[in-house]
Amino acid sequence: MTQIDNKITDGENLYVLAVPNYVEVVSSELWFKSFQVEVVLDLTAEWSTVPFIARYRKERTGNLDEEQIRAIIELRDKTEKIYKAKQTAINWIMELWKMTPELFDNILKAKTLKEVEEIYKPYKSKKKTKAMIAIEKWFQFVADIIKKNIEITLSQPSPLEEKGQEQLDILLKEYSLEEILEGSGHIISAEVSANSDLRADLMETLQKYWTIISKKKPEKALEKLNEKDRGQISKFDIYSDFSLKISWLKPYQILALNRWENIWILWIKIEKTDMTLEWIKKHYSRILSHLPLPKWIDNEKWWNRKVYLPFIPLLEQAFLDWYEALFISVENELRWILSEVWEDDAIDTFKKNLANLLVTKPEYGKKVLAIDPWYRAWCKMVVLDELWNPVKFDKIYLHQENDAKSKLKSIFETEKIDVIVVWNGTWVNETITILQTLTDKEIYIVNESGASVYSASETAQEEFPDLDSLDRWTVSIGRRFIDPLSELVKVPVWSIWVGMYQHDVAEKKLEEKLWNVVEDTVNEVGINVNTASSYVLSYISGIDKRAAKKIYNNRPYKSRDHLKKQLSDKVYEQAAWFLRVPESKDILDNTDIHPEQYELVKYLEKPLSWILSPYQEKEATVLFSTYEKELKEIYPDVTIWTIEFILNSLNNAWVEKRVNSTHKKAWRSGEKADIKVWDTLEWVIRNVVAFGAFVDIGMKNDWLVHVSQISDSFVKDPKEVVEVWQTVRVKVTAINDKTGKIQLTMKWL
Repeated sequence: MTQIDNKITDGENLYVLAVPNYVEVVSSELWFKSFQVEVVLDLTAEWSTVPFIARYRKERTGNLDEEQIRAIIELRDKTEKIYKAKQTAINWIMELWKMTPELFDNILKAKTLKEVEEIYKPYKSKKKTKAMIAIEKWFQFVADIIKKNIEITLSQPSPLEEKGQEQLDILLKEYSLEEILEGSGHIISAEVSANSDLRADLMETLQKYWTIISKKKPEKALEKLNEKDRGQISKFDIYSDFSLKISWLKPYQILALNRWENIWILWIKIEKTDMTLEWIKKHYSRILSHLPLPKWIDNEKWWNRKVYLPFIPLLEQAFLDWYEALFISVENELRWILSEVWEDDAIDTFKKNLANLLVTKPEYGKKVLAIDPWYRAWCKMVVLDELWNPVKFDKIYLHQENDAKSKLKSIFETEKIDVIVVWNGTWVNETITILQTLTDKEIYIVNESGASVYSASETAQEEFPDLDSLDRWTVSIGRRFIDPLSELVKVPVWSIWVGMYQHDVAEKKLEEKLWNVVEDTVNEVGINVNTASSYVLSYISGIDKRAAKKIYNNRPYKSRDHLKKQLSDKVYEQAAWFLRVPESKDILDNTDIHPEQYELVKYLEKPLSWILSPYQEKEATVLFSTYEKELKEIYPDVTIWTIEFILNSLNNAWVEKRVNSTHKKAWRSGEKADIKVWDTLEWVIRNVVAFGAFVDIGMKNDWLVHVSQISDSFVKDPKEVVEVWQTVRVKVTAINDKTGKIQLTMKWL
């Protein structure tokens, strides 16, 4: 094998693996203009972050947002990984001297890593396959003849030319005809198993027309499950005898099927029928018909040979051997693809819900009593001062009501509490009932998802080294009310329960996608550099944990210029504009405006004083059209977007972007008995999934409003109608006396 640049030759054939034109590939698939893709890839190569590019390089990218920029980066990386996988496969197969033009063509056509791996798999093994052994015995030319549906026997006139017959006679001296034909069949099976066209055809057929089937495993198999898994069998009776066209499956269904297959409750297969077999066989016959005639065949007799069904027995058997193996391979790949697609859908749901949660309005300047409700065990309590610091810890026992009331009364008298926060645990109603007999202070119920994970984490230990995990937990609950964003960034995002089947999604993939949500939210909101924790700072564009601690340890700052002393030029370029410095005398230090745009603002200082008056309209258009020449001399990339951005930033200096409060006030009476059929109340949505929305009714459990009950009109996707932490009017339509299950509707309200 000889390799020259990206050209490889085995002495007979030249194989060229071209390096992808990433700009062309990405722009074509995502429908972006080439210059947009090129700018994004160039900026990321210079270590620019996504938030920075989206906000401060929109003039160059054509106003791409964070999601679009990440899509470009991800597709570029995916394309590169596939290219490198192909490169590895080709090099390895060439080293083995097993490459053929047909095999090379199939590798080039592969569109996914899975396809490349399936083609490459037989050659990775140190153990030779039957097809490899047959090729080493020089049976390939016989296989090429059989693929033309031509039968070779010793009792009939040979279809071979003289040279071909001589070659066959040489083989027959060493091997029997049966061994030669059997080996040729193995070669054919191996070739068609790597045929990307047939693989793609079978994949498309299954996706469009065929059915996935699930059945509950036999009782003997279920008896081997552990007690915990056996206890969940009844939850998925709907899938115990289930079948549905693959194209009709919904995301939550495939994730549910995967979960219960993984714990050995369900047996799942894609339907395999004779119709599929015949369809693919016809496709294979068309492929064989277009193959050139092997040079060993008597061309005068067979020059116009077409491959019609039925196949000769040997070709039929080789095809069936291949088909069985291919179906299993494609079935596995298809289920992997479905899981990937529907994992992405589940992650998109989680992303939107998490984003809504993170922008909850903070409640600064209040003294908070936070309570973690338990019954026989104690209720942990902590008082947080106006600066969020824990100043007093205590505990009460709910079953010792008089003592609990006495201790709470003492806290109210001595600590001057402004607001009470209670975790939505099992005994939340009992705790609230006692509190409401003692005070008229507002009581809020806080969702504790992820608090237990945080309380045992290294982050919590570093933040509160002298507290035990329960005290850290209680502090975290109180701080979630004060500033949800600052507290939730310290919690592993996968542990915040605002998604669907999130624990069935690949953890690494989930963390990466949700980290992007947190990053975008933190940078969009803008952070007060003098009050932010190092954990929040580490999400700011360009700032890593080390830089975040350095910024934190050198507070306070008087201006962005003062902050610049703690950062490298590159980090300052990427980060400073997402940080606010309230102590600065320069209004621009409390806006989103980048310092490289400060000169623009100063030039426009006089016209701005006029243009920002409440009587003017179309300010950006007026400014840009009037001063375009002068503005471009100061800032060559300036566009109408730049002026709009500056005006908007100036008008929103010091403005808190988190304006929607989603904190749920406790009811005066939150018992199930107080909820009656046809009651209509305002409740808060805690989770939105494909089949509906879960609402918080101030009790332990959230209750589902099914997608069919969300709106008076048809709703395909609940996320298009409602969102997490939205307050909605909901009517109780039924209450099950035995189970306590509550049915809800949002129709006609």
